[in-house]
Amino acid sequence: MNRATEIVNERYDALMFAKDAESARKAARELVKVLLGEEALKQPLDEALRQCCRQLRPSADPREQARFEEEFIEIGIWPTRAREMAA
Repeated sequence: MNRATEIVNERYDALMFAKDAESARKAARELVKVLLGEEALKQPLDEALRQCCRQLRPSADPREQARFEEEFIEIGIWPTRAREMAA
């Protein structure tokens, strides 16, 4: 595994396993920066996360892709109902 892939995986894991809203948003911004570059940080976080999802988890089915993107955004932008219910 090359270093760039390693960094992306580290940022992705930090996002997936964030314990609170602040660390989730921070991890989301760091993942956006690594995958899309500094310029992407000027976009709304939800749109940048959508673009990240398209790179990390692409799908040929548009409905499935939309679902993946929504789930990815929920993880990056806390709190969400799913996490609140799990707590």
